[in-house]
Amino acid sequence: MLPTPVAMKKITLTMMDVDAQQAANTLARLEILHPLQDHETNNSLPEFPVRPFYEVYHSVRSRYAKIRNYQNKDIPAIPTSRDIVTLEQLTELDHTLKQVWIELSNLEEELRRLKEKTNNQRQVANSLQKFSALDLDLSRLHRSSNFLEIMVGTVPSHNKKQLKQALSLANFVMHPFHTAQGNEYVIIVGPATQKADVEDLLQSADFRVINVPEEFAGSPTKMQANLDQKLTALTYEIETVKAKMMEVLANNAESITRAAHLLVMAKPYASLDNVLKGKGGLVSLQGWIPAEKSDVVASQLKQDLSFPFHLELSDPVHDEFESVPTLLKHNRFMKPFESLVNSFGIPSYTEIDPTHLFTLTYILMFGMMFGDVGHGLVIALGSLFLWRSYPSVTIVAVMAGCSSAFFGLVYGSIFGYEHVIHPLWMSPMEDPEKVLLIAVSWGAFFILVVNLLAIRNALVIGDKKLAFYSGRGLTGLCFYLALIYVAYELMVNGVFGWMQAMLLAVPMAVILQYQWGHSSGSISERILVVSIEGLEHLISTLSGTLSFLRVAAFSLNHIALAAAVFSIAGMLDIMGHWIAIILGNIFIIVLEGAIVAIQCLRLEYYEGFSRFFEGKGKSFQPLKL
Repeated sequence: MLPTPVAMKKITLTMMDVDAQQAANTLARLEILHPLQDHETNNSLPEFPVRPFYEVYHSVRSRYAKIRNYQNKDIPAIPTSRDIVTLEQLTELDHTLKQVWIELSNLEEELRRLKEKTNNQRQVANSLQKFSALDLDLSRLHRSSNFLEIMVGTVPSHNKKQLKQALSLANFVMHPFHTAQGNEYVIIVGPATQKADVEDLLQSADFRVINVPEEFAGSPTKMQANLDQKLTALTYEIETVKAKMMEVLANNAESITRAAHLLVMAKPYASLDNVLKGKGGLVSLQGWIPAEKSDVVASQLKQDLSFPFHLELSDPVHDEFESVPTLLKHNRFMKPFESLVNSFGIPSYTEIDPTHLFTLTYILMFGMMFGDVGHGLVIALGSLFLWRSYPSVTIVAVMAGCSSAFFGLVYGSIFGYEHVIHPLWMSPMEDPEKVLLIAVSWGAFFILVVNLLAIRNALVIGDKKLAFYSGRGLTGLCFYLALIYVAYELMVNGVFGWMQAMLLAVPMAVILQYQWGHSSGSISERILVVSIEGLEHLISTLSGTLSFLRVAAFSLNHIALAAAVFSIAGMLDIMGHWIAIILGNIFIIVLEGAIVAIQCLRLEYYEGFSRFFEGKGKSFQPLKL
């Protein structure tokens, strides 16, 4: 019997408003309440009394998060406390953190300004390095003159000599002063009246003008000394601002730590912003709790609350199924497979939990497709090294590796060798047709099981038409059984008569009638849609069954890959032979192992899950500290 999600009960807690925060803290410590937002209790409780508290809490949390970005040390451990946090405490703390944040943000702005100024000075220093070989007042390079034209720029190194000679003919002088990345940095000086005569020449030589910064004044040596002094002064100012920030944090360390503690204690109550409803001195809270924890909730609330309260527990009704959260309970070895199931979708409250079925069939199919004693043991033992970093991967890999090793004994295969150990059954290569037939039979059995689960899920939600007449219901099951029988008669006995045709036609007609009732539009449109859906059901049923041929195909492929490795090794000397065997086995383990893992997952998702559960459930998210 496959399990279902943990049974839930709807809780309606009505109490005095002064007890609301204590109730929130109690339920948060128990971690068993999934709050039900925007519930409709009755018209007499239209208000959301937590709203003012939540707004201040949100402000404190936001400011605290910003301030924590400036702290390097950890907050001391938060002591366990049953004290409640008042709105006045949060408001006072919000004001304190606001002042701290104003001081820090002002200092941060000053720090930003200083860093920007430092970056600008460093950019000037980097530019100045190119002019360090010049012994002149750099301000002359950007002075305009009616008689003298001064140009600064770059020219490709291979054009330097020709350009210098050509410029000399026009009474211009070129002086190189820096070389970088195949370019020459040059100063070109000549009569301003003859500038037009050399423009075409400069363009053909790929001369590119450099604008000398206005800050350049004086010799490069003096400028560098001034820049060094400015950078030193800016560095000192930056360190001073940082010290002031640390001083602000140190002076307010107690308030920051207190904020961390109060935020933890205030979070449960603040989280009920859209959940807790009330008016005057009365409030009401609704949510879902595991049915097995009902007595724990009642006794703990009775112990913690100061005033009488009313607690109502009820089972979910049909109209509430969509709002009931899903809680799956599995041990640590099943948790990784639960995560793989949740990757497809979370089963709703009324659906079967497919984790156990997924685990069993996934591990079995991996072994069927990758049966080898040696490769399986390498995967199982090698994955143990990942236990500390990736425990979930280790659990899946160990179980898959053990399955692979077991089927390796069944096939008589160890590191690709097929004649070293005696098989418990036979090697897939001995009778490929039989292996393919078993794979198809396995697929048919798998689809029959998930079809039964789909019928069960439809009955639980009360959709009898879906359960009996749809392609996923009893009629679909009958059609599939008929299809298996007809295929057997046709392949074994070569018989396909009116009886076989009727066995297929009757359930298909019922399925088409069901589809007709769920379609809309004109008659011609409905005929087209229903016909396509009927054809799609037939094709998906056939293709889904034949998809399981890959189980056999990969078991054969595994042997073929090993044979290819041995063929290559046989063409080499002794040393090369064993190197090829080792590298070939590593290749098979890594590449084929990964492909088989993905193919098993594909069969589970598309030929299994998609046929019997939708995965639209909501995960159980308890109120907690």
